[in-house]
Amino acid sequence: MKAHLIPDTRIGVLFFLLLIGFASNGQQEDLIGIIDSLRTRQNYLLGAREIDSALVINSRLIKYHRSQGDNYEMVRQHVNRAEMLRIIGGYREALNTLNEVEELNKELPYSTVRSSYHNRKAAILHQYKKPYLALAEVSESQRIDSIKGFRWRTFSNINLKGALYRDLHQYEKAREVLKAGYDLARDARDSAEWASAAFNLTLLSSRLKDFPRVIYYGRSHLLITPDPENRRNYGDILHQISEAYAALKRWDSAFFYSDSAFGFRMRAMQEIIDDNVNKYELVNDLEQERLENSVLQTEKERTSLQLLILVLAVIVAMLLIYFSNRQRIIYKRSSKQEKAFNEELRRSLEFKNKLISIVAHDIRNPIASLKGLIHIYNEGLVEEKDLNEMMGGLEATVANVDLLLENLLNWVRSQGHLLKPHLEETRVALLFDNAILEAQAQTKAKRIKIEVNQVDKSDLVLNTDRNFVAFALRNIVSNAIKFSAEDSRIELSCHADAKHAWITVKDFGRGMNAETLKNLNESKTVRPSAGTDKERGTGLGIGLSKEFIAKLDGHLKIESEMGEGTTVQLVLPLQ
Repeated sequence: MKAHLIPDTRIGVLFFLLLIGFASNGQQEDLIGIIDSLRTRQNYLLGAREIDSALVINSRLIKYHRSQGDNYEMVRQHVNRAEMLRIIGGYREALNTLNEVEELNKELPYSTVRSSYHNRKAAILHQYKKPYLALAEVSESQRIDSIKGFRWRTFSNINLKGALYRDLHQYEKAREVLKAGYDLARDARDSAEWASAAFNLTLLSSRLKDFPRVIYYGRSHLLITPDPENRRNYGDILHQISEAYAALKRWDSAFFYSDSAFGFRMRAMQEIIDDNVNKYELVNDLEQERLENSVLQTEKERTSLQLLILVLAVIVAMLLIYFSNRQRIIYKRSSKQEKAFNEELRRSLEFKNKLISIVAHDIRNPIASLKGLIHIYNEGLVEEKDLNEMMGGLEATVANVDLLLENLLNWVRSQGHLLKPHLEETRVALLFDNAILEAQAQTKAKRIKIEVNQVDKSDLVLNTDRNFVAFALRNIVSNAIKFSAEDSRIELSCHADAKHAWITVKDFGRGMNAETLKNLNESKTVRPSAGTDKERGTGLGIGLSKEFIAKLDGHLKIESEMGEGTTVQLVLPLQ
C-alpha cells in the first residue's frame, strides 16, 4: 500500500467542491462526468493497491450518492470499500461495511451489484474462518448470476467455492469444482482466474498427497504468472513443488525449487523489514515537523504577549509565566517522544543486522552442504548406494532449514505486529498427527520414535488458532529430537481439566541445567547450543512459541534435569 494520501485528498476535495458548484448551476452533464472521473480514479488506485488514496475517493462517492438517495450506487461503493478493507486485512471492518447496506441490497433488483455484494462477502467470510456462511453467500451470488445470465464473476465464484470445500475437507467436491473452474478459465484465457484455480488445485493435491498433480498444477500456476514479483502465492507454489519432487525422490528438481522458494522467502522478509524501517523514519519526520510547528506557534504567542504588556503589565507577567511553564512541559514531552522514536528506529536496525547475521551463519552451512552433494553427484564421485545413505541426513538438514526459515519469517512478522490469532475448532489428535508427520525426516535420521500415550477419549477439540498451536508444537518436538540421542523416544500426551487443556511433549535426552531452565521460564535470553548430532539453531523457536501461546491466553511450562530429559507442557484455555 503506497502512501499517496495527501495529494489524492486534495484531488478529492477539489472534485467535491466542483460537484457542489455544478449541482447548484444545474449542469448535469458536467456533474456526471466528474462522478465518472472519481470512479475511474478509484478503480485505478484500487488496482495499483494504493488503498489509502482509494478510500478517500470512496468516502466522497458514498457521501454524494447518499445525498442523492441512489441506493444502487450506495451498495456498489460499500462493496468497493469492503474489498479495500479486505485487502489490508481489516476483515471485521469490511463485514461491518457490508452489513450497513444489507437491507438496501435486499431491496435491489437482481443485478451485478447485488451479485457482487454476496461474492465479496463470501471472500471476506472465507478469510474470517467462517466457511459455512461463506458457502451460503457464494451460492446466492451464483443463483443471481444464473437467473440473469451474468458470466463475468463465474470463475471467481467457482474458485472461491472450491477453496471453501477444500478447507472443509470435502476434497472430492473441491477437486470437481476447481477442475471445472480451471478448464473454463483456461478456455476463456482469463489468466488471473486460471492462475487462481491452479493455485487452489496445487494446495488441494498437496493435502491429498497426489504429488504428480501438485507438480502439474503448480508448474501451470508458475507459467500463467510471468511476473512473480507481484504474486503473493508464487513462493508458496515453489515450496509445494519442491516437497512434491522430494516425495517422488527426484532430488535435483526438489533442490532447484527449494532454492527458488528460499529466495522468495528471503525477499518477503526483507520487504517486511524495510517497511518497518520506513515506518519509523516517517513517524520520526512527522514528529519533527510537529515540533517545528509548536515552536512557531510559541513565537506567535510571545509576540501577542509583548503587545499586551503595554496595557496590562501584571496580567501579561502572569500569562508569560503560564505559557513559559506550558512550553517547557510540551518540550519535555516532545523530547521524550522523539527519543522513543529514535530508540525504536535503532532497535529496528539492530534487528535487521541480527537477522542478516543469523542467515549468514545458520543457513549458509546447510545450503553449502546441499550444494556440495549436488556437485559430487553431478561429477559422478558418489555411488547410488552411498547417495541413499546420505539422503536421510540431508533430508533432516533440509527439514531443519525449513523450520529455521519459518521461525525467521514468523519472528519478522511478530516484530511488525502482523500476527493475530484466528480462533477455530481444532482437534488435538490431528495436531499430534501433523507434528509427527512433519518431524519424520529428523526422527528417521536419528532413529527416534515418537509415541502418542494419551489423548482424552472424547477426542479433545479446542477453540484456538490451529496454526499458532501447530507452530509451537512443531518447534518443541524439533527441540526434543535435537537434544535426544539416537534410538531414543519422545512421548506426546494430552489431558484436560475444567478450564484448560494440557498438551505434553516429554523427551529422555540430555536435559538442561538449573540456570538455563530458569532463564527459559523467565523468558530471558538463552544462547543456542548444538544438539546431540551437532544440529544448529537460532534460539528463536521457544521464544516465539511462548509468544504465540500467550496470544491465545495460554502459557508454556518447562521442567528438566541434566541427564533426565525435558518435559514441555502447552497450557491452553478450553473456551
